[in-house]
Amino acid sequence: MLTLEAHPGAVAALAFSPDGETLASGGKGGLVRLWAPPADAGVFNSDSDKVQALAFAPDGRYLAVGADRVLQVWDRRDGQLLTATEHKHAISAVAFVGRGTVLFGLGERAGPSTLWLLDLPSGKPRPTSFDVMNGIRALAALPDRRLATWATDNKLLRVQDVTRPKGPPVTLRNDCLALALSPDARHLAVSSDWEVLLFNLDGWPTRGTTLGRHGGKVSALAFGPDGRTLFSGGWDNVVRVWDLARGTDRAGFTWPVGSRVTSLAVSPDGLRAAAGGDGGTIAVWDLD
Repeated sequence: MLTLEAHPGAVAALAFSPDGETLASGGKGGLVRLWAPPADAGVFNSDSDKVQALAFAPDGRYLAVGADRVLQVWDRRDGQLLTATEHKHAISAVAFVGRGTVLFGLGERAGPSTLWLLDLPSGKPRPTSFDVMNGIRALAALPDRRLATWATDNKLLRVQDVTRPKGPPVTLRNDCLALALSPDARHLAVSSDWEVLLFNLDGWPTRGTTLGRHGGKVSALAFGPDGRTLFSGGWDNVVRVWDLARGTDRAGFTWPVGSRVTSLAVSPDGLRAAAGGDGGTIAVWDLD
C-alpha cells in the first residue's frame, strides 16, 4: 500500500483511466491531479473551489470534471480544455454514456431538469427527457451498454437505458450517497445510510437485499472488473470487500486517509484499488 498526499481537504472523486495506468483525483482546492502511482503525472485546474466528480471516456481520451457550477471536459492527448459549461448549481455527478456523450447531474433543481447530456466535441448541453426535477445525489453508467442509474435527494432510484423512455423508479428508505453498476450489467450496488444494498437488474425494478453494514454512512462504492467483488467505503474509515457469490464481507481495511473514506476506484484490469479520505490523502493498494 502507498499513500498520496493529494488535496488540502476531502478527496471527493477518484477515477482510473480505462487502461488502468492513470488515476485521477479531485476534491477541495479545485485541482484535478493525475497520478501514475506513485508518481505525479499532471494537474488540471478547474478554476473552482471544489471538484465533486470525475469520469474518463471509454477510450481514455477525455476526462470529464464536475466542479462547483461548471462542467469541464479535458482532452488528455494535448492536456487542453476541450469545453466548459456553466450552470446555476453545483455539478454533483458525471458519467460517460457513450464514447462522446457525458451524462451529468446537478445538486439542485435548475431549469427543465437536474439531469443533462453533453455531446462532444461540440460541448452543447441539453436536458434529458427523463423529467428529473430533484437534486442528483449519485450517478453511475455503463457506456458500452448505454445504461445509467441515478439517485435523487427525494430518495428515488432509477435505472435507465438512455436511448429509451424512462422506467419505473424504486423508492429508497434512506439517503443514497453512492451507486455502482457491475461491468456485466447484472447488479446495482446502492448505499443506503449505513447499509450496502444489492439489486439484481434482471427484471428491474426488483427488491434490493442488504449485503451488510458499515459503522457510519456508506459514502463510496466500486465493483471489481469481474463483477463478483464489490468494494465499499464509509464514514467509519473502513474499506470493505464483498464476495457477491457468498453474500459476505471477506475483508476490511483501515487506511491512513483521514477519519472518513470519501471516494473509491478500482482499476479496470483489477490490479489496484484506491481510496480517498477526508484528510486529503489517497491510499493505493495491489489486489493480486
